[in-house]
Amino acid sequence: MKKYFEKASIALIIAMMFILAIFGGEAMKTHTIADNAKYKMVVNAQGVKTGHGTRATTQVELGNYISLGKHNGKDVIWRCVSIDEKGALMLADNVIDTLPYDAKTNDNNRSKSHSRNYKRDTYGSNYWKDSNMRSWLNSTAVAGEVKWLCGNPPREDSVNGNAYDQKAGFLHDFSKAEIAAMKNVTQRSIVSHPEYNLGFHDGEGRSDLDFNRDIENVANNFDSAYGENSTEKVFLLDVKQVNTVWKNFDNYYIGRNEQGMAWPYWLRTPVTDCNHDMRYVHSNGSVGREWPNTDYIGVRPAFYLDSDYYVTTSGDGSASNPYVGSAPDKIEDDYTVAEPEEDPNQEWDISLDQSLNLTLGPWYSSDGKYANPTIPVYTIQKTRSDTENMVILFCGEGYTKSQQQKFINDVKKVWEGAMQYEPYRSYADRFNVYALCTASESSFNSGGSTFFDVVIDKSSGPMIGLSKSISKNHIFERCIGPAFLEEIHDAHIPKKADPNSSYWVGNNSPLSEYEPFYYVHKYINQFAVLVNTTQDFGGSHRNYERGIHYLITPADSARAQKTFAHELGHGLLELGDEYMSSTTQQTDLTSLNVAHTHDPNNVKWKQLLGFRKTYTCNALGYGNAYNSSYECLMRDTTYGFCEVCKLQGSKRMSQLIDGKSLYVADPEVKKYTGQYSKPSDFIDTTYNGYYYFENYRKGVLLSGTDKNKFNTGMAGEKIQLRTIVQNLSDTTQRYVTMKMWIKHADGSVATTTGGQRLEATQTFTIPVWSEKSKFWPKGALSYEGSNMNSGLENCELIYQIPSDAVLNNGDTVAFEVTDEKGNVLANDNTETQTYANINIEYKFEDGTPMPNANKAIIPIAVGSKLNWTAPAQLYGHTFVRAEGHDQMVNGSGQTVTYYYTKQSNVHIHDWGEWVTNGNGTHTRTCRTDNAHKETENCVGGKATCTHKAVCDVCQGEYGQAKSHDWGKATYTWTDTVCKAERVCKHDSAHIESETVTATGTVIKAATCKEKGKMKYTATFENTAFTKQEKEVDIDFAEHTFGKWQDEIPATTEAFGTKGHKDCTVCGKHFDKDGGEITDLRIAKIGTHNVVINGESNFYAHGESVTVTAEDKEGKVFVGWQDASGNIVSTDKSYKFTVSEEKTLTAVYDDMPSGGGEITPPAQKDGLSGGAIAGIVIGTLLFAGIGGFAIFWFAVKKKTFADLGVALKKVFTAIGNFFKNLGAKIKALFTKKK
Repeated sequence: MKKYFEKASIALIIAMMFILAIFGGEAMKTHTIADNAKYKMVVNAQGVKTGHGTRATTQVELGNYISLGKHNGKDVIWRCVSIDEKGALMLADNVIDTLPYDAKTNDNNRSKSHSRNYKRDTYGSNYWKDSNMRSWLNSTAVAGEVKWLCGNPPREDSVNGNAYDQKAGFLHDFSKAEIAAMKNVTQRSIVSHPEYNLGFHDGEGRSDLDFNRDIENVANNFDSAYGENSTEKVFLLDVKQVNTVWKNFDNYYIGRNEQGMAWPYWLRTPVTDCNHDMRYVHSNGSVGREWPNTDYIGVRPAFYLDSDYYVTTSGDGSASNPYVGSAPDKIEDDYTVAEPEEDPNQEWDISLDQSLNLTLGPWYSSDGKYANPTIPVYTIQKTRSDTENMVILFCGEGYTKSQQQKFINDVKKVWEGAMQYEPYRSYADRFNVYALCTASESSFNSGGSTFFDVVIDKSSGPMIGLSKSISKNHIFERCIGPAFLEEIHDAHIPKKADPNSSYWVGNNSPLSEYEPFYYVHKYINQFAVLVNTTQDFGGSHRNYERGIHYLITPADSARAQKTFAHELGHGLLELGDEYMSSTTQQTDLTSLNVAHTHDPNNVKWKQLLGFRKTYTCNALGYGNAYNSSYECLMRDTTYGFCEVCKLQGSKRMSQLIDGKSLYVADPEVKKYTGQYSKPSDFIDTTYNGYYYFENYRKGVLLSGTDKNKFNTGMAGEKIQLRTIVQNLSDTTQRYVTMKMWIKHADGSVATTTGGQRLEATQTFTIPVWSEKSKFWPKGALSYEGSNMNSGLENCELIYQIPSDAVLNNGDTVAFEVTDEKGNVLANDNTETQTYANINIEYKFEDGTPMPNANKAIIPIAVGSKLNWTAPAQLYGHTFVRAEGHDQMVNGSGQTVTYYYTKQSNVHIHDWGEWVTNGNGTHTRTCRTDNAHKETENCVGGKATCTHKAVCDVCQGEYGQAKSHDWGKATYTWTDTVCKAERVCKHDSAHIESETVTATGTVIKAATCKEKGKMKYTATFENTAFTKQEKEVDIDFAEHTFGKWQDEIPATTEAFGTKGHKDCTVCGKHFDKDGGEITDLRIAKIGTHNVVINGESNFYAHGESVTVTAEDKEGKVFVGWQDASGNIVSTDKSYKFTVSEEKTLTAVYDDMPSGGGEITPPAQKDGLSGGAIAGIVIGTLLFAGIGGFAIFWFAVKKKTFADLGVALKKVFTAIGNFFKNLGAKIKALFTKKK
């Protein structure tokens, strides 16, 4: 029995080892040195010349032991564990003490590493250069006199135990000659994010160090991680060095105390994505993490031996007889460890030539840290005057003074990334972008002070914190914005109000506090706070009436550029998130891209349905919010903007700048089948519905990257060219022409066999955008909603290719869309249009770069013309000329250079306010010298029918008031009353109307057979309104009845006749109550009346009758319905036995449209079918193998030799089986021949 269980156990162990070999891992690996000789590196012996002659130094080889110095009264033994370019690396043979790595904050939280993150106040710092451990290891001080580099001693109240603030320094009991034997080396130490975010790093490393517990992989990405150089004699091993110890000496890297027990010890490598944790070597050989103020982890110091001076006096270098020596002939000063530098955020790393100097009261800086900030201003991109372009201001959060160049680079990075998305890209040269370098004392999320006090709120997202300063979220429109408009913006609008004063006092308006600053929103289109962090978040805050308009976005997250593009979609384009669940009917008006109504006949984007990927999708699969696509940046940053967002975004930007008169969506060509061509095709708003539509669309696309899907089999097929055009003018009706043709590969137009060109043309009228004034005009503070379809036209050209078309391989569908003047608005290359990166730079006449104005990269469509208009002034310097301008864009690398005349003392003017001159211009006068004046043309405002335009700058009227421009008259009938109305296009509040009661004339009398006609005529006194007429039906006249006819009963031989009276006019039959009788017959006795599809038939009682429904085009048969509305049969041919009167009607339904039976992929969580199958098969194999092993070895008591013989027999039998089977098959086929 014992042997039985032994074999059973062995069988189970074999099976488990098989599984572990595949799926398991080892907690600790060993390293075998195949050839110790190759590790036999030696420090060359040499002579050291002294006053007593030449003294020979000692060779120290890899693995040798030395005794150097004392600790706690005992000799310290060291072993050479590696030899590299710095020399022989010596590691303490044992853990020499058990001490915390660093104390929590106590005496100093204002500087050094403890000031960089609040977590260090509780757990201590993981920064090597000012740690208590580095301070102690490199100190020769007597007890209680060690200089703690971070300023926070490791005393009892600041560590979890084993305080050592009163200990002597580690080197205290080393002689000067012994200390001299230790090299003073500079080496790299890894740093964590509170350091590298503030610029404490050297070299090329730019990543966190992966946290691997396995000694083999502990240093995997060491060389690419953030690190910093430090110089000292004594140190702790880092992860790369401890990995080397493992490679050279296997498990020697595991620490042991003096009693030989395995003991953990500190490394000098921090956990880099943590504010405080340190790495250490566990007693089991793995690498762990722990708080720095922990007391149970040991100290195992290391140093590099100075072999040029090391001289031994005894020993042979073995573990039992280590070398004893020092460096008696090395002359050096008393050793003091190098102190870390102060925080590198005290000096600016950028030019201050152009700066804003603000005075911020306690509302914006309660602690006074940012009461008088200097804010350097950098131009990121500027192609035109600020009065012609949209203006975007970036401000930095969590960037110190020495990180402002990083801030500027980060602004360029996220901005250039956002400009890759439409509709931004089409307007890329219409933005002026500035970086306002708002420097913080500390980096973001370090626990220190930052300029905007941004907090990440779980419910409301990132926002400017108000806990310190109650009005900090108004700093943009009250402080930064007005200062920028006065000093930098080309409008140079003097500040209109004091940001530190309240405007509520004595004013009943709840918005009076914000009204003095409303003008800021008209000139600055977006404030953006760029946060110096890798965290992933984003938020946009907008309440113009209450002065709020800013977005917050990260600089270094994995999707930073996409996040900024999304948040700019909120802040600039006024788009909503497309992942909300709840809406109201008001959403249809006030949201630009989210709908409440999803009925395809009434949904706001009904004209776009089926165009590209426009559908109607339930946002979350539940709730009552609907989007136009599942693929949109406002829903998921995986995608670009959907067609609705591109359209609405383009409309919004056209309100902020001039120059665009039409929006034309990228056209698409599809094979036209009639599917997804009518509203009822878009009823299914589920994911499945969208999936079917998208799959159908992919199959019929013939444009863009699908051009080559057109083929020679298209003869006789229909093709559709479609685009969406939006008129951006509210005064001028427009016309666009669509032309489509089949193009051969050589560029010629394909023809039929008879020579007819395969082409088609159609012109469309684009109505005026009558509701333009309602759609977020420039300076608007709120949005009450507007009709999305105003000025919008769905342009669709369907062409059937003749059946005798001559089509060749390589043919494509070509097209172009042109305006009234023949200008090409889009063509078959628009969708795949190439954009070139055009450089723009700013220089003085002598060719030197202008300070605070960086070179920018702007994407411009290849083939377009660079026709920018340089701003007349830039930082007070006067424009002279441009190079590289007025050229066609032919590829990336072209450069436009604006040259300016350098002006000295450009900021000495103290300008007064702009004052109107009453002639369309305004003037401002320098307060310090009234001889200095500037005069410019009035700008902005909009003339109405009653008032001239009001200048945005001086507030004076200028130009001429517009005469009424009446829109087309509309007429509304209410019974016999007609109301005429027309609305002025300049001002929708100006309405003319007139209401009259119409006169009626009978033009046809009614009878019982036919309705009559009445004409009503409305005549207006206002000659602008034309006479209106409408005809209405007069209801049927009463019947004129003849004499009553009595009933004639039925017999077995003849039908009876129902009692009735007849109308003498129409001849119809009626009963006594006036009800119409359609069939006067009374069934013969023994028969029943069966009405089939409205036709009476008489059948004998018990007779068998079969009715058959006919096929109808476009219809699907549902069933036979009785007089009660019940379906009695779904068979097209229905057989029944007559037993009573019966009515049967064939019922049909519309044929379903859309794609074929495509089953969408299920959206499911958990394991896939393959994974489950794999688990099941693996389990069965494991059970089978384990069971077989127990049966074979334990029950049958067989050996491995027996198993080999059995397997050989099995495989021989299988081979013979297939051999015989093959012979039989061959014989079978031979016989058939």
